[in-house]
Amino acid sequence: MNILQSIVFGIIQGITEFFPISSSGHLVVFPYFFNWDYIPLYYTVTVHFATLAAVVTVFYREIYRIIKAVVLAVFIRSQRSSNNFKIGIFIILASIPAAAAGFFLDDYVESLFSRPLMVALFLVITALILWLGEKRGNRIETGHGRDFKNQPDRHPDSGKKEAGGSRLIGEIDVADNGTKKVKFSLFIAFMVGAGQALAIFPGISRSGATISFARFFGINRSEAVRFSFLLSIPVILGSFLFELCRSYRIVFENNTLMVQNLLVGFVCSYLSGLFAIKFIVYLTRKKNLNIFALYCVCLAAAIFIFFMIRKFI
Repeated sequence: MNILQSIVFGIIQGITEFFPISSSGHLVVFPYFFNWDYIPLYYTVTVHFATLAAVVTVFYREIYRIIKAVVLAVFIRSQRSSNNFKIGIFIILASIPAAAAGFFLDDYVESLFSRPLMVALFLVITALILWLGEKRGNRIETGHGRDFKNQPDRHPDSGKKEAGGSRLIGEIDVADNGTKKVKFSLFIAFMVGAGQALAIFPGISRSGATISFARFFGINRSEAVRFSFLLSIPVILGSFLFELCRSYRIVFENNTLMVQNLLVGFVCSYLSGLFAIKFIVYLTRKKNLNIFALYCVCLAAAIFIFFMIRKFI
């Protein structure tokens, strides 16, 4: 890997980690398109860690409040009713499926990073997840989903809780405009974590899966995006530490060019990650994620066409 490749891969990772289009899939596809060597896993994990640093930079105040609330709740019972404590518990619970998937499927998944057609298939699955999540989320917010058909009408006062409620969706608030807002629950958090576990496969977007799984249960898009970014912290940190323990000798016993490439990739990934976080937070306030679903389908088609050209021409 040369410096140019380190810059390209770093920028790709920073942007695609937070855009719901699969960072791991792009890190497979670009070497395939340009006939570059596939990048080593320790480089992938390093640029992932750079995106973790970007998340911490943007959300450090919220991260501090969540950690503080969880720690205090161990000693002070009243702290366990705070929203920050609940978010901390939701993040811990949602991190379990991804940790289990990484532990049991690591060797198998690593073999997929050299199979572009599998990436194309998973990109189509990502597109389907994004589309279904938005479709279902919009129906719940407007009260057209089947979960609401048996619920009694209430006066649409802001902050009022909807009577009844779905067993799967949980507590619902009704705004003045009639829009329904679903609150996170342990069940929803665990299902979002299951979505994150799917992202171990190259081509399935971690951010796309977690946001869409939250949307499927009616979570507001902005809240789903925020939770997705916070949820990335433990899984990226865990994978970085695991790979660091496994690869540090390879890195530091080789020439300084390898270390230099890692540093360049880290900086590029960090800066592009900052841009991507701020952009996606701004975009999802008013727009849905269907444009990214279309992008995933187009990229999957490009991979398949490129594969056929290489095979038969």
